[in-house]
Amino acid sequence: MKKRLYGILLMAVALTMGITSCSDDEIVKSPLDSTSITEGTKTVSTLSFNWTPVNGATQYAYELSDPNGTVVLGGTTSTTSILATGLKVNTTYTLNVWSYAAVTGDKTTSPITTLQATTNDVVQLDKPQATWEQTSAGIVLTWPAVEHADYYEITYGEGEGQTTLTTTANSITISGLSVGDHSVIIQAITEDENYSNSITFEFTVTRSKIEVWRTDGDYYSEALDKTFKCQIVGYDDGSFRIDGIYGSTDVLDFYVDTESVIEGVPEVVFTNAYSAQAPYYNFHAGDYNIRLYYQRGTGYTGWENGNSNKGELWFYIYLYDKDNNYLGGGYDDVTWDTGAAGLTVDDIVGDYTEVTNCLDMTYDWATWTKVIDKESDVKIEKVDDSTISIYNFYGMEDTFTARVDFDLRKITIDVKDNWLGYYTFCQYGAPDTPVVGTIENDGSITISNWTIYYALYGYTYVYTGATSVLTKK
Repeated sequence: MKKRLYGILLMAVALTMGITSCSDDEIVKSPLDSTSITEGTKTVSTLSFNWTPVNGATQYAYELSDPNGTVVLGGTTSTTSILATGLKVNTTYTLNVWSYAAVTGDKTTSPITTLQATTNDVVQLDKPQATWEQTSAGIVLTWPAVEHADYYEITYGEGEGQTTLTTTANSITISGLSVGDHSVIIQAITEDENYSNSITFEFTVTRSKIEVWRTDGDYYSEALDKTFKCQIVGYDDGSFRIDGIYGSTDVLDFYVDTESVIEGVPEVVFTNAYSAQAPYYNFHAGDYNIRLYYQRGTGYTGWENGNSNKGELWFYIYLYDKDNNYLGGGYDDVTWDTGAAGLTVDDIVGDYTEVTNCLDMTYDWATWTKVIDKESDVKIEKVDDSTISIYNFYGMEDTFTARVDFDLRKITIDVKDNWLGYYTFCQYGAPDTPVVGTIENDGSITISNWTIYYALYGYTYVYTGATSVLTKK
């Protein structure tokens, strides 16, 4: 279509300059000098060229052709440069440039100067190779920042439960995972046409159960008529452990079987006893060998009102010494009471000083600002016997609603959408997940791993992994 543009340009210039046949007394004209072309900056879709001025030239003509010889750009200019746009990736183009002289002068058109140039190839971003660790806030993923990446996509879960998060930072915390292995995919994303998204980096993280409370207790052996000191440990997956069986360093893991309830008391299943011989579990505890009677539906194990503050656990055993001499049978009974079981909403309400440490992007929309020990005056008021309101959290003059679990000493702050017109208050890395705080034994409240999600204009996390401690005044 444009292959004959060069001839047309020559004809057009000849006509505009009024070239006529020469007579014997006309001046003999010589060609203008050739120009010299250099290549300028380029991208995947643009090429720029510059050429040296030619003495006596009034204008320059140019044609840029693709590998098939089709002219994709042509024209005349009085300048000595052009910029070609809309070109194909990694493609070699040929530029022809020649100059014209004034019709009244003694020069004619210059010879054509040619230069070939190739547009850039798209560069794929480096793969973000992440490492991970488990913290109390969740699984923390970290990777080296990928040059030219605009943001990162992190996908985990399967099927309908699959979740995709985005972040401009090179670290993110995934919370709410169940105990076990989880596949994670991370990809660096770019919006620059000169680059393409990275290949995905796929790996597996293992979510272990996390200790959420530990309470001193008394371990009584009916067979020995003796009491030992122990500890009861609660985990975030609902399982438990006894530390210090019979005064030893041995432990006994268990969970409460809520589907097997005898006279209103759930039975208990022990999970780390060895060599099961129905209806018994065998295990060691210091200088003793123990055979635990566990048959379901018999009431020989029980868990009564157990929580971090107060409870009781019992199970029937046959006790032997380390040489397997029988010492007797009876119930082993574990009890604990921290004295904090009577905590109510009225104990929580009041004025607090909040101290927060976090990274905050609202000060500068391009970089994170480290916030150290920021103080705010916070007020907690009673809504009902299990609900509170929190006013002026992080110095923002707004109110959050939180539910209180006195057994676990936890407060759950509801997700707040459209907070201050733009944000969502939620758990970091999980825009649909509430923030959970802990009521400490000294009455202070620790609220960790909160964030403000900001999706407008592509911004993601404004505050990341923040921790606030509220101390009553």
